[in-house]
Amino acid sequence: MKYLAVVGLLFLSLGLFAQEETSFIELKNQGNDALRSNNFDQALKLYEQALAIWPEDEDMDAMMVFNMATCARRAEAPNHEKALEYYQKSVDLGYRADFSTFYVAQALNSLGREAEMEEVLLKALEDFKSSSVVGHMRRMLTTYYMRQGAEPYNRASQILASAQNADPSQYDEIIGRANVAFAEAKPWFEKVLAVDPNNENAQASLREVNSRLSGN
Repeated sequence: MKYLAVVGLLFLSLGLFAQEETSFIELKNQGNDALRSNNFDQALKLYEQALAIWPEDEDMDAMMVFNMATCARRAEAPNHEKALEYYQKSVDLGYRADFSTFYVAQALNSLGREAEMEEVLLKALEDFKSSSVVGHMRRMLTTYYMRQGAEPYNRASQILASAQNADPSQYDEIIGRANVAFAEAKPWFEKVLAVDPNNENAQASLREVNSRLSGN
């Protein structure tokens, strides 16, 4: 009788373990169903429930992690912090590393962490030269550089415009202030051309900057 009781407890414990194992798989599968229906918020909720009870001795499902990141990014109210966390985990797991890295950079950009975004993208352009997402990486980087260069460039143009109504005695001082701003803009346009040598906007802006700084 005691033997039967022990065997009964053993089967009960095995049954509970099987239920736990099934539950995280079922939650993941339910998350997949929600994702296929574009219900990103519900999918993320289900995936995170699965993650919370994922057995330590079970290999993490890298595709699920990537899907979690995508759901966070595409949720009704995008959660860029979670997208960053899960895409980075996807990179660490080696799952679609090129796309995961691109979306890491995108999340950093959305969070205003542009210096980190730049670092990630520059490395990615070296690591994933043949990837289909390289063009998107390059555009994200050049857009950032052009925006950074445009601020001092436009400021310099406004300073020069003020010379039209200024006293002639102030002209040299105005030109000097404009040139300081042009000099601030120059390295950003040079960065654009280092990544995209055929970028016509950067080429034209840099020509103008060099002309102003040389006094021509």
